[in-house]
Amino acid sequence: MIDSSILWAVVVIAVVPFAVIAAAEVDERLRQRESPLRGALGALRGWALPFFAIWAILVPVLGRNDTSPLVRTVASGLVLALSVGATRVLKVIIDRIRNRPQVDGRGSVPQLLLAMPRIAVILVTAAFLIGGVWGINLSAILTTLGVTSLVVSFALQDTLSGLASGVLLLSDQPFQTGDWIQAGDTEGLVLDINWRTTRIRTRNGDMVIVPNSELAGAAVLNFSAPESLHRIVVPLTVAYVNPPTSAKEMLLDAARSTPGVLSDPPPNVRIVAIDDPVMGYVVDLWVNDYAIVPRVESDFGSLVWYQSHRHDVPLPSPAQDLFIHDAAAEAEASKPKPGDIRRGLQRTPLLGLLSDDDIDRIVPETRPLRYAVGELMIDSQSTRQELMVIVEGQAVLELIEPGFDNVVIGEVGGGETVGMLEGLRGEARILALRAETDCEVLVISAAAASDIGSRNGDLAAAFNRMSAVRQRRVQRVVTARAAGEPATNALTTDEALPKSATESSQ
Repeated sequence: MIDSSILWAVVVIAVVPFAVIAAAEVDERLRQRESPLRGALGALRGWALPFFAIWAILVPVLGRNDTSPLVRTVASGLVLALSVGATRVLKVIIDRIRNRPQVDGRGSVPQLLLAMPRIAVILVTAAFLIGGVWGINLSAILTTLGVTSLVVSFALQDTLSGLASGVLLLSDQPFQTGDWIQAGDTEGLVLDINWRTTRIRTRNGDMVIVPNSELAGAAVLNFSAPESLHRIVVPLTVAYVNPPTSAKEMLLDAARSTPGVLSDPPPNVRIVAIDDPVMGYVVDLWVNDYAIVPRVESDFGSLVWYQSHRHDVPLPSPAQDLFIHDAAAEAEASKPKPGDIRRGLQRTPLLGLLSDDDIDRIVPETRPLRYAVGELMIDSQSTRQELMVIVEGQAVLELIEPGFDNVVIGEVGGGETVGMLEGLRGEARILALRAETDCEVLVISAAAASDIGSRNGDLAAAFNRMSAVRQRRVQRVVTARAAGEPATNALTTDEALPKSATESSQ
């Protein structure tokens, strides 16, 4: 059997020089690539291999005792060289992790976690040198350190609590540098996070230093995570006399014109209170930078004033007036004026040929109403027999049938009339009048409408003509659907609804 000392001698004579030469070749390749691993390879080639060769000659070849000071010194050098090489390799890996691009909204790795591997290498190296190489008993030292640390922990418990909170913040990362946060009464931009405190700059430009122990125990609102998109909720009131559609349009125009407000998601207006003399609205504005919230709120408030004048939508007046309530006078004043109703009826082509006596007869039986955009004004299942006159606005006649898209049968604009919508075959099929814009209408009672129809043959013929046209349009749509054809194709060559009695007689 070959003596082990001879094998170790072969290793020192042949293997070590070969390893040195191979390391030199690898170092040259790394130099050409400008690789950061050259530092770790240099520590192994320049220090670890020589110390290893000296240790192999002293112990396995010459048989020196492991406890001799020379051997322990050489072993210490070898351990330190290996430790330096390991820390340099870890440094390269940690730098790549630290500098990797941020993808998928993933936050950076906390610095404390990045430092832990190198700290572990240092502690393991120190423990091995003291206990393994030099043979020093660590139990007594650890006991002394334990007693000392207990005394120190009682004396510095507040400081240690802050350090522990800092470690938790750095590892959990509820917020990062550059985030806007609110913790308790403190709101601002995070400037720096260390192991003990967090520095926050408020909107006043002041820096607040908050102990991490306070942040760890507080509810932290992060305005920058998971994304910078933020909604501003602005409550305001508008005078009760304004139609909600007009008020919403005014507020949306102000929101869209405000610098910094996003178009996607778009602004939104909600009604939250209906209370004479004001109505409460809430406007949702979306921004992508929480820092501009005060400016956006200010700009929006200014634009609301200007838009209210352009849209003729008055805002609540701050003046205080004293009113003496007279219920009878107020009820009388709220009634529609006969002159206004008369003018509205006379502007209608279908009713324009009526005599003054007929107009005077139906004015007391007529009441004004308003409908909002999208509202259903009348349908064929209704029991109302009234005659509706569109004074202002635009509406459409729709055929509504379950399982099919709604089809527009005809358009009804200002000055046009709509009588009772006749019921259609099939209970589920409805012919309805729907407001396309805000509509002002005059509604003539069923008795008055029947009376003027019986007195005026041309007017009755016009109503019959409108009813027949609607029925033919509906029938064509129903037939097209039964044949599997597009319903809109059935209306391409449709006839127009008559607007006057003369047109009906033609």
